[in-house]
Amino acid sequence: MLRDLNELAMMTRENYSNTFSNNDFKLSRDFKERFSRVMEVKNNAIQYFDYSAEITINTGNKIFCPNQWFYLATFVVTYLNELFNYKRILEELANSGVDGMARGRFMEKVKNVKGKDIDETSPQIKEAIINYFGEDTVSADFLCNFLTDYDWWFGSKTIDRPDFFYTPVLKLLGVVNVSQSYIAEIASFLASDSELMKSALHLQEQEFSQSDVLPGENLIVYGAPGTGKSHYLRENFPNSTRVVFHSEYSYYDFVGSYKPVPVYLQTDITIRRLNGESFGNGEPRIDYQFVPGPFIEVLLFALRNPNRTFTLLIEEINRANAPVVFGDIFQLLDRKIDGSSEYLIQPNQDLYNYLLSLEDIGDVFAEGLFLPANMNIVATMNSADQGVYVLDSAFKRRWKFKYMAIRELGFTHENHLISYAGDTFPWRVILSAINKKLKDLQINEDRLIGPYFISPEEIEDSNNFSSKLLIYLWDDVVRYKRREFFNQDIKTYSDLVAKFFNNEDIMNIAEDMYLLLSEGQIQAELEIEGEQEDLEGRSEDVISE
Repeated sequence: MLRDLNELAMMTRENYSNTFSNNDFKLSRDFKERFSRVMEVKNNAIQYFDYSAEITINTGNKIFCPNQWFYLATFVVTYLNELFNYKRILEELANSGVDGMARGRFMEKVKNVKGKDIDETSPQIKEAIINYFGEDTVSADFLCNFLTDYDWWFGSKTIDRPDFFYTPVLKLLGVVNVSQSYIAEIASFLASDSELMKSALHLQEQEFSQSDVLPGENLIVYGAPGTGKSHYLRENFPNSTRVVFHSEYSYYDFVGSYKPVPVYLQTDITIRRLNGESFGNGEPRIDYQFVPGPFIEVLLFALRNPNRTFTLLIEEINRANAPVVFGDIFQLLDRKIDGSSEYLIQPNQDLYNYLLSLEDIGDVFAEGLFLPANMNIVATMNSADQGVYVLDSAFKRRWKFKYMAIRELGFTHENHLISYAGDTFPWRVILSAINKKLKDLQINEDRLIGPYFISPEEIEDSNNFSSKLLIYLWDDVVRYKRREFFNQDIKTYSDLVAKFFNNEDIMNIAEDMYLLLSEGQIQAELEIEGEQEDLEGRSEDVISE
């Protein structure tokens, strides 16, 4: 059953008028993740900043939009979802061969019935609509109104056009078409994905204030080497303190402990170093003080600056025995909806005494230790590495996990040319060919090659291809399948490097790369044709208007 578009439009306008807040705000990470996935399906890319975003559409052109555009789009998403439902039913009728009409002829009649009496101009279309809905005469009337009375649903552009929804969106929001029409596109993306739609509607529930704080979270980002895990965390979690876990890393390194600290006794005696230089600080003595680790340091930063978000960033979390390193802190990882700890813990006496001794904030720890709402704990993990620890299920369930998929298109240095087998190929083509062969050999996905395995800076030097990529493939990835992956006459790593610099096809991937280049050329030509058709359509719009 169709909903009344006019009623929905009026409700949308009223909600927007009563609710809209013209303040800067930050998008939630969940929304950004979901919107990015929808953009990737459309062959678009997006880069988020604090209060704006840069969108690169499939033609290579860029759109710079403030976060307010996303917020504005949320107000029309329910209306737009129903509008697309109307269009979907119309498409079904167009493809059903009404009165023997081809789809193009049907849509031409739909276009021409605008502002006219459907009974006089297209009675066969009205009859098809009535038959479609059966006893639901209300929905049939709504769809007929949709075709004939554009003012009823705030439309202007004819329904057959792909951008027919722009006008009602911009009218309901009261924004001009010249610079802000992309809001309608954003709204269409939100309406096209149910989970993204839910996430978008949550933006309206966000409280607007001068604070930049979003609820704290625990997040582990994992994936194959070179997929951009560290880059992702750096871009999405500013104010980060970085720590690297390793096999010798302990709870006392992470949280803090008593350590020897030098103090100096003032004296008139001249003290000299071994090299003869005088030392003016005084006579050195050793004192023992509690020295906080990175976990406590970030926690204190967050408590002292409640209007900013701070992040503890752990690189390679599974290179240490993480549950042991966290110890009793593990209990704090359960969070409430505002991001603060669900439970408090009573820390060990040394840590407790240290926290209570802090003059400015010591009293907040009287009942125990907790995570403040403005403190994130994020980490990277690569399960393919050798000699790593396994995270137990109780530890893992307290974290969110984000998988960084391997991108073989849309990265910074994808078109950088690399010499291989006597020819030059874009890095993205070599990457795709290598990963295809690895997948054919049933190599685990977390051992494939990410685009940033060789960084944009490193790729300038062809030696990095042999010294970094080939050694990784030889020693780690295909250690037990070398003869299947490399040429069978290659016996040693030195043979491999020598033949690479001798312009031989050491991995037997040249044929695949030429095929990928050919497919890419065909796709590029199709995109150019599509752009030309789009430009012609826009020119016709300008003339008609």
